Amino acid sequence: NGLYKGHWHSGVPGSQVGDVPRISEVLAAKPTVRRPLRPLVASAKTILADAIREEAQTRMADKVVSADVIPKKFPVEARAIQYPPSGKRGTDNPLYATSSQSYGGAVPLDHQVPDRYFPSTNNFTKEFVDLKPRYTGLQTRAGPSRVHKALDDFY
Repeated sequence: NGLYKGHWHSGVPGSQVGDVPRISEVLAAKPTVRRPLRPLVASAKTILADAIREEAQTRMADKVVSADVIPKKFPVEARAIQYPPSGKRGTDNPLYATSSQSYGGAVPLDHQVPDRYFPSTNNFTKEFVDLKPRYTGLQTRAGPSRVHKALDDFY
């Protein structure tokens, strides 16, 4: 690079340009474009929104590989379940006991209460765009033809 002299030559005989400015000098002389103004966006986190988000996160259970929905923790624990006493007379008498009275006779244990459930969303029904259901009944009358009586549908 010993042939570099700092002067730029256009290749046309007899023409020679003076010193070529550095790229930093060219860019410094270029007018700067200011950024356009954007609307102010509230970036402050609110206490209530953080509390709601944290509560929703605590309700989530561990992800199950075979499920497409993230399970939620079951909201009730076995030790929190209490049954009210029956209001009927004679329920404590074994002579008048029925088989339906055995349900709820004992408080469930921890292994009898589910620890998670898989909630379903209403995304499927949100896809329906009809305001009212379409008529899907069976038409039993004859369909008259607009062209000729011989083309009437009787089926």
